[in-house]
Amino acid sequence: MPHLICYDITQDSLRTRLAKKISESGLDRINKSVYLGSITDTALNALEKDLAKFVQEKGSPGDSLIILPVYLEQINQMRIYGSIEPDRDELSGSKSTLIV
Repeated sequence: MPHLICYDITQDSLRTRLAKKISESGLDRINKSVYLGSITDTALNALEKDLAKFVQEKGSPGDSLIILPVYLEQINQMRIYGSIEPDRDELSGSKSTLIV
């Protein structure tokens, strides 16, 4: 299922660590601190555990992390303004690649 992960982290090193961990999990960066993509429940549980630990142990007061399930209809209805147009099929998990 697709999920949206966003954070508001003041500390550069922690923000970089979260960004790397989220990207490594296969989610796509759609904004500076916002990621979207499909992820298995097992991978999401592991990622959430790691991210929550980072924020709770290393975060500053006021830092936040939000993980939100997103339905395919919501991705298809997403409005985007600016120069970046993400691949909606990839974000929703409906795009597949066959390597021969």
